[in-house]
Amino acid sequence: MTENKQKDGVGFALRKISLDQFAVIKEAYKDGEKVSFDVSLDFGLNTDEKLFRVSSRIRFSHQQPQPFLLIEGSAEFSIEPEAWERFALEGEDAMVFPHGFVAHLAALTVGSLRGMLYVKTQDTIFNRFLIPTINVAEIVGEDVRFDFAVSGQDV
Repeated sequence: MTENKQKDGVGFALRKISLDQFAVIKEAYKDGEKVSFDVSLDFGLNTDEKLFRVSSRIRFSHQQPQPFLLIEGSAEFSIEPEAWERFALEGEDAMVFPHGFVAHLAALTVGSLRGMLYVKTQDTIFNRFLIPTINVAEIVGEDVRFDFAVSGQDV
């Protein structure tokens, strides 16, 4: 896998890309109506393998609850051990990943979804719905913190 060094010196490698969900609901699509889309991001960790996971869901709809196009995917990134340790908060059972770093991983994930959507809708009327460029730094907004419960303690 390709290793990358982020501006702040965080080494990481893309380990896995997954298409977790894809759906076309033809009955919900109305040609000529205004189309909106929304993006959500979620983050997770595998502390044993030092993996950071970004999941993204993108929905295209007509101002109604049911989308006509839905895609959800994820990417797992291994983090170099030195950086992983830097993200651990001393004296706490928590980790904090910097906003810029998380936004970069999220951008890579959304870019992967863009390609998946294109391939999955190829040769259909839905191929014209492309995921536009998205400023994921605005969606992420701040550093991402994970708090871990210590066994035997009340949460």
